[in-house]
Amino acid sequence: MLDNAGSTAGISWKRNFYTLWVAQIIAIIGFQSVQPFLPYYIQELNIDNLADASIWAGYLGTVHGFSMALSAPIWGAIADRFGRKPMVVRAMVGGGVTVILTAFVGTVEQLLVVRFLHGVLSGSVTASITMVSTTTPKAHLGYALGMMSTAFMFGGAIGALIGGPAIDYFGYYNCFIASGLLVVLAGIMVQSQVREHFQRTAKAARKSFLNDARRVLQIGNFRVVLVCISLMQFSFAVVMPVFPLFLQELAQTTNIASLAGPIFASSMLVGGLSSAAVGRWSSRIGVQRGLVGGLAITAFFFFAEGLAPTLKIFVTLMILGGISGGALRPLTNLLVSQIIPEEDRGKAFGVLTSASALGWGGGPAIGGYMGAHLGFRSVFFFTSALFVLVALWVWRAMRQMHSEPSDSEPIFSPN
Repeated sequence: MLDNAGSTAGISWKRNFYTLWVAQIIAIIGFQSVQPFLPYYIQELNIDNLADASIWAGYLGTVHGFSMALSAPIWGAIADRFGRKPMVVRAMVGGGVTVILTAFVGTVEQLLVVRFLHGVLSGSVTASITMVSTTTPKAHLGYALGMMSTAFMFGGAIGALIGGPAIDYFGYYNCFIASGLLVVLAGIMVQSQVREHFQRTAKAARKSFLNDARRVLQIGNFRVVLVCISLMQFSFAVVMPVFPLFLQELAQTTNIASLAGPIFASSMLVGGLSSAAVGRWSSRIGVQRGLVGGLAITAFFFFAEGLAPTLKIFVTLMILGGISGGALRPLTNLLVSQIIPEEDRGKAFGVLTSASALGWGGGPAIGGYMGAHLGFRSVFFFTSALFVLVALWVWRAMRQMHSEPSDSEPIFSPN
């Protein structure tokens, strides 16, 4: 019924999907017009050198990741009981409010508290993906999830592109206020335009959160994906606080936000194009081939970035690295949607976000500390080695996995 483009259901899922897609772009523009520049904002709070900024940037990432890890499974279970739309609105409005609060911090310790709150209240990407995965026909699911990843990349690109120059021209305070209001506006758009015909099942009403999570974790294939994504996120997170600071070190300039914005934007734009392509052609690429290949290519780019002798070479490698990074997200989201039944996807994506956030939370503090004491380049080499290990683990684990699809098509390619 959902596959009938002329039916009411067909119109409904398309309207919801494209509304969510636009709202997600708006929300990510708001988030990413300020968040990539937090390592520079730290230096406005009486942190005078790059080594100390690296350590504090790591702390910010770790606190944010761990707070999201604690809250994500709870939000996912609530989504399966009360609907996915309220969770999208909560994530956008809550995230927007915490961005506004960032404008009023006076010390780096206060910023740490706000980032903790942001991790608890935000999570619009996971909330939107959960809703899309339960309202989109199976025939269009790969395309829809790829497009949602593209929304994150394109929104991030636009946000970084306008955020850097805006910060240098208007200042951090005004940009945090404007960015937060933009995210809140996206939440209002979802509340007023998206329709959800949600009915809580009797099974969902009876189950406790712990029982729900335990049941999802009993799915063997899901546990493998859980470990895979957690390791991937940890590897990405190690280098994240170092990226902007290494860029600043190579550029040797204080007006770094205007320079960094277009660079971050270009990398995310390339990632967005990659996400869209992989989402559309996922059935031909194959999950195993796509994940292992993407991880191996990512490892190569991080190693090359650590060797970059000049700013131009580093920027070129960083932008090209967006190809492999953008390919990984839609493949993992599609894999989860194929493994997990629709009624359990809210809690599954919640548990997945929690594991992802745990990996993300552990990485920044390690990367920030390494960058401060061993130099920024060492972090890129360490991250490259991590991705090699993850690629090998994924290749071995997926060879032993047996698909559990709901239709006759295999989840994994034989290659």
